[in-house]
Amino acid sequence: DLDVSDLFKATIFKIDVAFMREMKSTGFPNLTMEELVKARIFKIDAAFVRQVSQMGFEKEPFESLVKMQIFKVTPEFIAEVRNEGLTVNEVEDLVKLRIFKIDAEFIRKAKVDGVPLEVERLVQRRIGVDRH
Repeated sequence: DLDVSDLFKATIFKIDVAFMREMKSTGFPNLTMEELVKARIFKIDAAFVRQVSQMGFEKEPFESLVKMQIFKVTPEFIAEVRNEGLTVNEVEDLVKLRIFKIDAEFIRKAKVDGVPLEVERLVQRRIGVDRH
């Protein structure tokens, strides 16, 4: 059920039946044309969806995948913060870490200063409103 503007978008962003099937097979059976365009723009494909699942984020809504790509929440970044002892199981928390430029080095320094390993406490530390 595509209208003319959807056909133009499909052509411009190279959204074909194969890509639609690929996204459907990854657990996104009902993506709209706008979401398929986002998928192409932000390089979300079956391989990326599998990678996100392997990082422990299976069954995430499509918009969470978009945020992961926008803010460069990569497997390397997730491993980096987890290796410092920070347990992060929510995409929103990972996005916060990226927004506030909280990386392994920042976490190490915060730990030395006694800051609890919690996303909100690290954000507070970054913006200067913590008690440490």
